[in-house]
Amino acid sequence: MTVQLAEGVSLEGYSAAKAGDVDSLKSMYTDYLLEEFQRIGEMAFGNPVGNYLVTSFIRSGGEDVGFVSLDASHYSVEVIYVRPESRGQGLARLVLEETNRHCPQTLALKTPLSPGGEALAVELGLDRADNSPDGAAKNEEALRIILASIKGGCPHKSKGRQSGDPRKPCRRCYQTGLRRYASYVIDRYGS
Repeated sequence: MTVQLAEGVSLEGYSAAKAGDVDSLKSMYTDYLLEEFQRIGEMAFGNPVGNYLVTSFIRSGGEDVGFVSLDASHYSVEVIYVRPESRGQGLARLVLEETNRHCPQTLALKTPLSPGGEALAVELGLDRADNSPDGAAKNEEALRIILASIKGGCPHKSKGRQSGDPRKPCRRCYQTGLRRYASYVIDRYGS
């Protein structure tokens, strides 16, 4: 399904049957996780795909420049991401305005929000939604998967290690774990 948002800008549904869609979503979700790790120093939660989510690509000029994952049963946005080179063009605003226009109640953005997400939510009058207990459990599962992918600890000793917290290996190992997790999630839940 394709929804035109503006001239040359559309939302197009994600299809796990299309290899290009899977690769594009993995790439953007990995970028999202790594950017948020750089910003907040830990994993950002929110799933790009799942049986409770409707995921669409934000396309501009025929290129995938972002994605949005909607939790239709809770009228909320699980994740919205726009690639850095496409930011500042109002793409997230277009997506949120269009989605809110068709929502039977005020659309909510799942927390925690980035500073830009918070500003946009305030400007558009959108609600905030905390993760459900099921969502929180998925987030804990995600953390377990990432830490398991590091397999017994960080081999880099003290370089960047957060002392005293086994949940925070060095930045390099954590980023490797985030990359593996992004692939795992899309392979497991995206089809």
